Amino acid sequence: MKSGGGKTTPCGVCHGVDLKGLGPLPPLAGRSPSYIVRQLYDFQHGARAGTWSPLMQAVVRDLKPEDLVDIAAYTASQHP
Repeated sequence: MKSGGGKTTPCGVCHGVDLKGLGPLPPLAGRSPSYIVRQLYDFQHGARAGTWSPLMQAVVRDLKPEDLVDIAAYTASQHP
């Protein structure tokens, strides 16, 4: 399932519908927007090398900077 005009997979698919994390995947709800943007940017540019990084690289590959900001604003607005 894609969202954002088909650009990406919804965060809740992997991070849980409430964005509070799911299994080994970290929570996103309530995180600092600058932290989220930096992590997404690093995934896009291959600066992250964790076990799940290849999956995230595919998810964020087609996102523009304004998409990263929108995602960060949304996740930050969610109750942790």
